[in-house]
Amino acid sequence: MSGSMTTSPAPRPGRRPGRPAKRLDPAASLLAHLGAELRRTRLQRELTLIRLGELTGYSWQHLGNIERGQVVPAENVIIACERALSAGGRLISLLPGVIREQAAQRHAREAARHHSAPAPSDDIDWSRLAAATARPSAMTLDLVEELEAITDRQRRLYHELTSAQMSVPVEAHLGLLTSLLGNAPSTPLRHRIASAASEAAGFAAWIWHDLGDPHKSALYYRTARDLLPEAGNPALASYISGYQALASDADGTTADAVQHAQKALATAPKATTRLTRSWLSALAASALAATSRRPDSLALLHQAQEHFDAAQDREEWMYEFDRTALADYRGQCHLRLGQPKDAINAFSEGLAALPTTCERRGAQITIGLAEAHLSDGRLDQATDAAHRSLEVFAARGSVSGLLRVRRFRDLLRDGGHQREADQMDQHVRAQLQEPQ
Repeated sequence: MSGSMTTSPAPRPGRRPGRPAKRLDPAASLLAHLGAELRRTRLQRELTLIRLGELTGYSWQHLGNIERGQVVPAENVIIACERALSAGGRLISLLPGVIREQAAQRHAREAARHHSAPAPSDDIDWSRLAAATARPSAMTLDLVEELEAITDRQRRLYHELTSAQMSVPVEAHLGLLTSLLGNAPSTPLRHRIASAASEAAGFAAWIWHDLGDPHKSALYYRTARDLLPEAGNPALASYISGYQALASDADGTTADAVQHAQKALATAPKATTRLTRSWLSALAASALAATSRRPDSLALLHQAQEHFDAAQDREEWMYEFDRTALADYRGQCHLRLGQPKDAINAFSEGLAALPTTCERRGAQITIGLAEAHLSDGRLDQATDAAHRSLEVFAARGSVSGLLRVRRFRDLLRDGGHQREADQMDQHVRAQLQEPQ
């Protein structure tokens, strides 16, 4: 292994030099469970603590203390280990529970100091009852339904708040769900908690994508996928693959977008509603259009329209896929296939039917309209639409949206429209000067 001395054998994986590996008891605490998971993953990758320290930038002694459950790791340390070990989000998903466990222990120690005097014999039961209040809450159907409703409420707030404002409550909700999984027995309610946690992780991934952090987005998508086997929810698996396709498409990784979109469509269960199949078909059509696969893209687009027209119900946990959203996908397909006039008609149709509360989606459709107008040689209409999109994306804190507007600005420059490109830059500076 690289980095070992040639004059002495390299330490075996899992061994501290000169000391046998200490056996771990993952059930001792959530901290011990995290440490055991870190060690197990490291050994699977056949890495020594020394090598892991080199990869993460942290001392192997500190990492060893974490593995033995002797030190509460900082978030940066666990994220570094996630990257080095390609842990699929397993490590970072355990950290919120560890933090809460440590907080509870500190609280218990404080309470013990305040009540250090021996209790009278007739108060022993009272003391034992007070200590027992730290035990986890019992899982009930009402509690699980309340937890499931939180994600739905957060999705609605997403249209009212910035992505930066939403990141904290969404991650906190995910942390709560994953910590409950550590205590929940293997029952149907546990599967529902795992499903809610997977959905929350997918939502967190989308938010971090919108905030322009592809690493954190990918980390949460891995967390979402790691939770899916226990959730036992194939519809949710298809849904998450679909959103991964959207994120990959926005990031310009076309091959990944096609792969995720086709997987989402292929793995959708038979009971999937027509409305959801419409979304999945439109998603795959848009991804394939980016590869210039015209017949396949148009065929899927036709399927999306047929499913939409035949839809009689909708899945409540899925974001609202309506006629405006389908028009946006149709416009993207036509734009990518070199049909700007058809794209303009589709985007315009979507905007005409858009509810006034859907500002983010309106901005997405409007920047698509700007690109279509530019492709059709309508410079004034193109720049006007781009400026409107810029204002909404800036107000909603959508970094991914701003990046798309910046790419439009680059298209202006590449097309020789320097004056219009400079006006876009001036608009950005004006946005920065406005009070936030």
